[in-house]
Amino acid sequence: MKIAFLISLLACGLGLGLTSCAESASDSGPASSGSVIRRGNIEDPMTLDPVAAEDVHTFNILIDIYEGLVAENASGQLVPGVAKSWTISDDGLTYTFHLRSDARWSSGEPVTSHDFVRAFRRAAVPATLSTYANLLAPLENFDRVKSGGATDDTLGVIATDSLTLTIQLGNPSAHLLSVLAMPIAFPLYGDGSNRAQFEDPEQFIGNGAFVLTQRDIGSPVILARSDNYWDRESVNVETIEYVAIVNEAAEFDMYRTGELDITGTIPTSDIDRAKEYYPTEARIAPSLALYYLAFDLTEPPLNNVLIRKSLSMTIDRETLANILGRGEQPAYSVVPPGVANHSGAEYSWRTEGKIELVKHARELYRRAGYSAENPLKLKILYDAGGVHETIALVVSSMWQDSLGVVVELDKREWKYFLDTRDNREEWQVMRFSWFGDYNDPSTFTDIFRSDSAQNLAKYSSIQYDDLTDAAASETNFETRADLLASAENILINDYPIVPLYFYVSKHMVKPDVLGFEDNILDRHPSKYLNRQQP
Repeated sequence: MKIAFLISLLACGLGLGLTSCAESASDSGPASSGSVIRRGNIEDPMTLDPVAAEDVHTFNILIDIYEGLVAENASGQLVPGVAKSWTISDDGLTYTFHLRSDARWSSGEPVTSHDFVRAFRRAAVPATLSTYANLLAPLENFDRVKSGGATDDTLGVIATDSLTLTIQLGNPSAHLLSVLAMPIAFPLYGDGSNRAQFEDPEQFIGNGAFVLTQRDIGSPVILARSDNYWDRESVNVETIEYVAIVNEAAEFDMYRTGELDITGTIPTSDIDRAKEYYPTEARIAPSLALYYLAFDLTEPPLNNVLIRKSLSMTIDRETLANILGRGEQPAYSVVPPGVANHSGAEYSWRTEGKIELVKHARELYRRAGYSAENPLKLKILYDAGGVHETIALVVSSMWQDSLGVVVELDKREWKYFLDTRDNREEWQVMRFSWFGDYNDPSTFTDIFRSDSAQNLAKYSSIQYDDLTDAAASETNFETRADLLASAENILINDYPIVPLYFYVSKHMVKPDVLGFEDNILDRHPSKYLNRQQP
């Protein structure tokens, strides 16, 4: 299928959906109860165990039912959480946290420094297999504990007393406080061996503003305001319902009929009309997130950098972003623009004309041993729902038209898609997204380190690892930014992935829902939500 025809076909398909927005979102359904806010969440959480969580759908819920030493407010800024205050030593290696005496688990028991010690140790030990554990890598002895070379009691986290926690680092970390607001750093009740305390509402124990009251597959995850949360008086909503709706159009229809107060996204087909008809309800803002294709570098043919570069060069990112029509920014790097303390890197060929790019890519393709008589054959794996099929179709057509690549498309449901990541015989190219955990370039550069569990492509570069190591221990922000830019430049020119675009966050929010603030992290704790009373 020629790309021009495909683009025309997709544009028609997207345009047809716009008519569904003609009604007023505010007038088309009954208002929700003032004590309940219903939130679209796209997918069911795989687990509510903070140390095992790895997707944004789960994080949305976890930040409501747990709280770390540090938290994020409605605008994404760091604020005190369980820790009411902290101090940092002059050398940046010792953090001392003073916990609130009124912090409580939902059972009514005090939250203590020992709960954080247990949590960090549990995350670090090899048996846990936590994909986010490396966020705690700055802690002293983390690498030795993670590799099994040291016992967990040597980890640099110490309960000085029940309300004082000391964290000792091996090297300074510019983003440690941001990491401590993440689920991987949430406290642990007990020893974590009782799985029901995470998943079963009858046995759930958390320390957040809300508690888990319902969790059934296929039904909303329901949270209730905690009676024991230290800041309960500032929580203005009694019940939060997270509704998993994979189909974006169905979610938007539920919003219009009053069944949802906040959506997880806005369908591509409805975004222009949403902005036109509901300008105060359509909330579109820059987001700290990258959509990319990962190559399997562990075996032929994609262990050849010539092939990877030719494939990247023949994707017209501007055309792709225009097809999606949601404000996404074409990506020619890994770290999004606007990230704090970032000086940036970009493909050198970005400014070349399309004709020259294709000509260059075809020469690389030929040098790698492929031709019209001997075409490259690839399988693209992606998950059902959202725009993923559109992207897979457009990318495969670009590769076919420019290079003659024969592409097989393989669509999986979300759960099976995630399970396939490590089954490399089932894919060669996989679509993926990365949502930054904190506002710093390292939240993107770190996932491509050779020791990262999030390194889907299995990229490995000693020089890259050395540069990111040096950046991790650098206290001068300007020098650190230069180190990370150099690392990013090596990464993008090794082509382990194809960055396609940087996200924008897209939500519909009812006019009477207050406290939902746009922020680059696109995290919106329910603690800060409220409802304007009639």
